Amino acid sequence: MFETVVKIGRPLLVLAAWCCGLGAVFAASLGLSSFVAPDYWLSDNMSFFLWQFLYGGIGGTLCAVAGFWFVRSLRGAYRLLVVIAALSTIALAVLTGLRTIENTVPPVASSSDAREIKIVSINLEALFLGDPVLTSYLKEVDPDIIVFQETLWNLQKWRWHQRGLPIGGPDTSVYPEHLLVGDLGELVIFSRFPIEDTSSLIIPGVTPPGASVHYNADREILSFSINVDGQTVDLVSVHSDSPRTARRWQNKRAYFDKMDAVIAERIESAATPLIAIGDWNSAPWSARFQRSLEANDLVTAYPDRIPQVTRYFFDYRLRWVLGSPVDQVAVSKDIGIVDVSLGPHIGSDHRPLLVTLQLPEQAKN
Repeated sequence: MFETVVKIGRPLLVLAAWCCGLGAVFAASLGLSSFVAPDYWLSDNMSFFLWQFLYGGIGGTLCAVAGFWFVRSLRGAYRLLVVIAALSTIALAVLTGLRTIENTVPPVASSSDAREIKIVSINLEALFLGDPVLTSYLKEVDPDIIVFQETLWNLQKWRWHQRGLPIGGPDTSVYPEHLLVGDLGELVIFSRFPIEDTSSLIIPGVTPPGASVHYNADREILSFSINVDGQTVDLVSVHSDSPRTARRWQNKRAYFDKMDAVIAERIESAATPLIAIGDWNSAPWSARFQRSLEANDLVTAYPDRIPQVTRYFFDYRLRWVLGSPVDQVAVSKDIGIVDVSLGPHIGSDHRPLLVTLQLPEQAKN
C-alpha cells in the first residue's frame, strides 16, 4: 500500500517542484520588469506588488530546492531552473531594498524645543464624515491637519443637511475650524492653522471606455499654505488616477507632470518648508514616484521604515495578499519626519496615514 502511494505521489511531487521553480522565476521576473522597463504601463504597475512577488519568489525557490528530493530525471535542467529562480529572486530583493531606501530619511527625535505638527491623510472612498468609526479615530489621534481624498463634498453636505446639523456635526473637536475644499469637491482639508494662498488646479483626464458613472477622469491638485505661529508652511494635497488601465495610467503620468510643476513653483516662489501628502496611487518602488522626489529635492519615510500596505482590495484581512502601499508623504529636507504610522481599518479601502513632522528652527514659538 505504501509503495503504491509513493508511486502515485512522486510524479505529483515532481510536477509540483517544477511548478514551484517556474513560479518563482515568473514572480521574480514580473517584479524585475518594474525596474527594467519603468516607463511602460504593465511593467510600471508591477511595482505595486513587489512584496507579493518577493513572497512568491522566495517561497517558490525554497520549495524548488526541497524538490531535489523527488526530481530524478532531467536533474541538470532542474538544477539550472533552481539557480535561475534563486538569482532572480535575490536580484529582486536587492533592487527592492535599494529602491526602498532611495530618497528616504531616518526619523528624527521628538523635541519639546521644536515645533511639531501632526497630519492625517485618508482616502475616504466616499465614507461619511460623521461615521462613528472615523470620528472616533480622529478624536484619538487628534491631528492638526486632516487631508481627505475621495470626499464627494456635495454629497457630504447633503448628508449633514438631512440630519439638520452643521458640516462636521455638533462635536467641533473632531474637525478643526479652518476648511478648504477643492474645486471638484474631491480633496478637502481641515486645519487648526489658518489656511492661506490657496490654489485648486484641475487636470483634465480621458475617460476610458466602459467607465462607471461614478468615475471622474478629471483630478485636482490642492495647494495652499498654513500659518503655524507666524511660520508659513506649504502643503500640496495629492490624488492621482489609479493606473488600472493603460489610459488611466497615462492620466496618472499627466497628473504627476502637473504635480511636479506645482511643487516646483511653490518651492521657487518662497523659501518655505513644503509637504506633499495624499493618495499618490503610486508605490514607493515606482521609478516615476522617485523621479518626483528627486526633481523637487523631497524626501520620504515609511511606517517602521518599511513600505506597508495602505490600499487593499475586497477585504482588509487580505491586505498583504491583495494590497499595496500607495499613500505617501514627501517633505522638503528642512522638515524632520518624527513618525509615520498607519491607522486601523475605518470602513474605507485605505488605511489612514498619520505623520508627525518637525518644522525648521524658525517655526518655534
